[in-house]
Amino acid sequence: MGDVAIAASVMREIATQNPETHFVFATRTFFAPFFDNIPNVEVYSVDFKDKYKGLTGVFKLYKDLNNKYKIDFIADLHNVLRSKLFVLCAKTLRLCSKKNKAFQSEFKIAVINKGRKEKRVLCHGNTQKTQLKSTWQRYTEVFHTLKLKTIVKPKPIPYFPEKVKKIGVSPFAQHKGKMYPPELMEKVLEILNQNFEIYLFGGGKKEQDICKKWQEKYKNVHSLVGKHTLSEELKIISSLDVMLSMDSSGMHLASLCNIPCISIWGATHPYAGFVGFGQENNPQIQLDLPCRPCSVYGNKPCKYKDYRCLYGITPEMIKGSIV
Repeated sequence: MGDVAIAASVMREIATQNPETHFVFATRTFFAPFFDNIPNVEVYSVDFKDKYKGLTGVFKLYKDLNNKYKIDFIADLHNVLRSKLFVLCAKTLRLCSKKNKAFQSEFKIAVINKGRKEKRVLCHGNTQKTQLKSTWQRYTEVFHTLKLKTIVKPKPIPYFPEKVKKIGVSPFAQHKGKMYPPELMEKVLEILNQNFEIYLFGGGKKEQDICKKWQEKYKNVHSLVGKHTLSEELKIISSLDVMLSMDSSGMHLASLCNIPCISIWGATHPYAGFVGFGQENNPQIQLDLPCRPCSVYGNKPCKYKDYRCLYGITPEMIKGSIV
């Protein structure tokens, strides 16, 4: 979700600068609200578990897209096995259908350079930490390769602590190395509950149950998990004063809504390039440990088995970054 949200922020900039180009963004139906109100961006809903399942499904996806839109360019923003197969299908089917050189030269493909080697080096404990390209910059480079106008400069999203009344909290992440321990997050909510209205975001039954317990325990804490559509959640986020999020989708949804985000970082690091679009100047809560970052995505188990990068962040530190 976070990757698509970042891509949506970039697409808004690129599409605005190239109004004569029709962009078709192939992604899950669930993510379509990210692209609302971008006139020349159309979402093509893809279901990889049914209609476009497996290798034959990828072939079918390209054929369906090309039959409907007559594709001139392909921008691969993912560079994983499935998108590589999609590009291969496009090249193969195009060669099979016509062998006109002029026809081939009009067809352009650009693939993202994710900087995988640089990120592996960043996660090596004995190297000096340096800021890598942000994900939004890498997305922008893809469109630049296609010779489109690509002047993308995120406008900093300012944070005004003195004006905070409503705080969104996105306390979950896909991997343990990126998620602030729930028992400590509850202490954060206990502290913030005294002075602010808190709105919890998340997904899934387990997260819903956790947030429900917090809501029942603290009068100013409100769980939104499982109660709203994505479009509705985006509207609620737009009404917040600040979002508190892990290195996860909550930060990127805040960027889409032009809301400042205070982010918490554990096994991962802002240097890997995943800071929210326009959020670079906002507080990033993290500990300076020689073992950080140990992972790009937070999916590796802690070698010390204690996740000190997260447990070492106190609730008071988080409060201090908010007010």
